[in-house]
Amino acid sequence: MHASKHFLMTLQVTAKFKCVVRFVAAFPWRVEDFRSPRGTYRIRFTLEDPTARVHAFVFAEDGEKFFDGVCSTDELGMKFNKLLGIDMTDDGKQDKNAGRNPPWVQCCLKSYYLDKSNKWGSRQFRIFETKLVG
Repeated sequence: MHASKHFLMTLQVTAKFKCVVRFVAAFPWRVEDFRSPRGTYRIRFTLEDPTARVHAFVFAEDGEKFFDGVCSTDELGMKFNKLLGIDMTDDGKQDKNAGRNPPWVQCCLKSYYLDKSNKWGSRQFRIFETKLVG
């Protein structure tokens, strides 16, 4: 069974998983907006494997670990483009003619709920204890 299908079908609302996924989108999409005015990471990624797509958040200290600290906007942009499989030209601009090919990334996800009276309906996923390598 694939990782996404496994954690989506678990019988527990709250759980932790290690999986291999591709990062295919982010909100906000501009790296300048990945951190709050106080410097706290706050990003919602769209992750996929062959069976499913889910949204997973990176927040606060998990963002610092994921991106290996508090990066400059340029450094964060390079890491983000690599994560999404966006090719860059020699002068550091996005190659508009190249297709995207996001790499497969191993990450840890945990599920949690926002509303105790609607645990399954308010289920969310968060990336934790994961560091982007490379």
